[in-house]
Amino acid sequence: MKVQISNQREQAIGNEIKPPDVSIAIITWDARDDLKKCLDSIYRSIGKFSFEIIVVDNHSHDGSCEFVEENYPDIELIRNKKNLGVARARNQAIRAACGRYILLLDVDTEVQPGALNELINFADENTEAGIIGTKLVDGENRLQHTCRQFPSILTYIFRKLNFMPFFEQSRRLREHIMADWDHNQVREVDYVVGACQLIRKEVIKDVGQLDERFFYGPEDVDFCLRAHLHGWKIFYFPDATVVHYSNNKHKKPFSKQTFKHLWGLFYFFQKHGYLFNARSKDYAVIMPRGLETTLLVLVDFLAVVSVFFTWSALRGMLGVFTLSEPVPLLVASLCVFSFWFLLFFFFGLYRAWYAYSRFDEVLTVFKAVTIGAIIIFFVTANPGDLSTLPKFSRLLIVSYWFLMGTITAGGRSILRTLQRRMLEAGFGLRRTVIVGSGKETRALFDKVAHFPALGYRTVGFVSTRPLKSKKAYKGVPVLGHIRQLARIIDTKRIEDVLIALNYKDQKQVMQVLHQCADKEVKLKITPDLYGTIMGRARTNQIYGTTLIEILPQHMQPWEQKMKRLIDIVVSATVLILGLPIWLFVALLIRLETPGSALYSQARTGLRGKPFKIYKFRSMVSDAEKKSGPTWAQKDDMRITRVGKFIRQTRLDEIPQFWNVLRGDMSLIGPRPERPFFVEKLRRKFPLYSRRLRIRPGITGWAQVKGNYDTTIENVQQKIQFDLFYLENMSLRMDFKIMLMTVYVVLARKGQ
Repeated sequence: MKVQISNQREQAIGNEIKPPDVSIAIITWDARDDLKKCLDSIYRSIGKFSFEIIVVDNHSHDGSCEFVEENYPDIELIRNKKNLGVARARNQAIRAACGRYILLLDVDTEVQPGALNELINFADENTEAGIIGTKLVDGENRLQHTCRQFPSILTYIFRKLNFMPFFEQSRRLREHIMADWDHNQVREVDYVVGACQLIRKEVIKDVGQLDERFFYGPEDVDFCLRAHLHGWKIFYFPDATVVHYSNNKHKKPFSKQTFKHLWGLFYFFQKHGYLFNARSKDYAVIMPRGLETTLLVLVDFLAVVSVFFTWSALRGMLGVFTLSEPVPLLVASLCVFSFWFLLFFFFGLYRAWYAYSRFDEVLTVFKAVTIGAIIIFFVTANPGDLSTLPKFSRLLIVSYWFLMGTITAGGRSILRTLQRRMLEAGFGLRRTVIVGSGKETRALFDKVAHFPALGYRTVGFVSTRPLKSKKAYKGVPVLGHIRQLARIIDTKRIEDVLIALNYKDQKQVMQVLHQCADKEVKLKITPDLYGTIMGRARTNQIYGTTLIEILPQHMQPWEQKMKRLIDIVVSATVLILGLPIWLFVALLIRLETPGSALYSQARTGLRGKPFKIYKFRSMVSDAEKKSGPTWAQKDDMRITRVGKFIRQTRLDEIPQFWNVLRGDMSLIGPRPERPFFVEKLRRKFPLYSRRLRIRPGITGWAQVKGNYDTTIENVQQKIQFDLFYLENMSLRMDFKIMLMTVYVVLARKGQ
């Protein structure tokens, strides 16, 4: 292999002579004439600095390799047996390079005299410059806009439509190509195109090589963006000029390379998680889950409609009554689809799917279809059918059940197979960080990287050791220390956290749980650390490596939807039907003491999101004006006479049904606490933040089993009750808490 020869040559150079200043990498594919012009221009341009040239041939058929071997014996030639694309071929040259700098140069370029000397001089004088691009002109000396701002989905669309005056002169496109500034001055830019890029070798060591999932663009944009994230600067240097003939070539609009380029664009935006602005916090993340849900609904729609039409045709063939007219048949099929959509929704068949078992999903589909078929059977049955043996026409429901289960499960299996193939190709991966610093961390990274179908894309590591230097592993950087994990999750838009620590790191595990408790992330941990955490867990297999998902949502999807439906129905009923009583309570409060009958207060809700909670005022106005935030005590002097009654009967909580209706709260859940106390309790009780993973409630297990919050000891006991609820939450337990709450209200056990 050429790379092996180069490694030996590099070692020899290190022992005997100084390595070259610059390694020039040229990729060629059926471009013999262009290659000759490019090589000749290099030898004319450079003289002050030492250099080597590495030519990678992507399986040319025009004699390019023979031409190089005959005329340039000093050039290192790497032959490929097939066209590997730009990124893979350039990586071959990068691995073979020995120079302090690596110059990536397109084969259809001509370097102007002295350009490379000027370029290397600038790089030596500006050590913060990681990547430098030259001024590019076409064959008629017209400027090419090759230094640009990071692209957006709109700029790519506008570039494809720039033959139309509106798009060609659009502000967005002109800003992207930096058309309205002087291209004769040195400037720091977002990226420079890959036709001519001088890269400092330290950048390669820090950032890694080009992403080989790109076949033909935009691997140059991706590399510059990664360099930015590692703190390197990209410069445009117009004092060095290179002629680039690419724009003068005829390109086929529907070639194989064109479609691979479009595929690369889609991957680029998916990889970096934005659509409109790479640097703005107001980004738009590509959401494969949204596309996934749309495709699932479409597949189910086609399955339900096709099954209904097939079943109707079967009934007609057997002489059983059925709809035959197209319009009534279509209307009926739409109604049937609405039924199945709601049923599948409650069974969680539209939730996100990442590397889960297709077989398990098929079983869930058949479970839902079985229950749906039973519902249809009884809803459409006549009273007489229930007291006698079912007729033949009624037994045809079995054929409908079989068709529905088979076709729906089959359609979903095909979609899931395609989705798995896309995951293997790098699309739709979840942004992931790995917490750890040892060999376990590197081993887990290698495993995840080797099996992309798992759905993880590791964007970085979070270290548990002091950060003397942010050393990357296989191009993936260390993003920070474990103390910075919460900030990293927010800034890097992390979706999964994999914990790769050993049994000695129990404190770090608890720190991870604390920082992730109010974040919308999934946590997975290695089995030997399971004993360091509380609560139930869910085990996942990673191609032989077991990870345990901790702090999962234990409620079934249909239970979650039913819980929210109950919240809406109950809260609306209480507020509307009891309106006269609530107005009377408000009047009593106003008659006893001045001030508003309603009392609002900032509380911490789901995922740490603040909201205003509403209660009937049970204390004098401005009760905490002098004392500051404090818990109510037994026989508290601030509580009024009316307030004492409504607190004992829990009537002071009634306005919170409005919070439930809005979605800030639920009927059942941990009580929301004030931000002042949340921060205080977080520091004292590391697992307190787990309460923030679910929507807070008007009442909960801690309220029916414990006392009011008056001391830290009471709070600690109630935290244990809340954690018990989190580990055992279900609709059955919610109903139990409701009944116990009714007893507490009737017994007037409130304080």
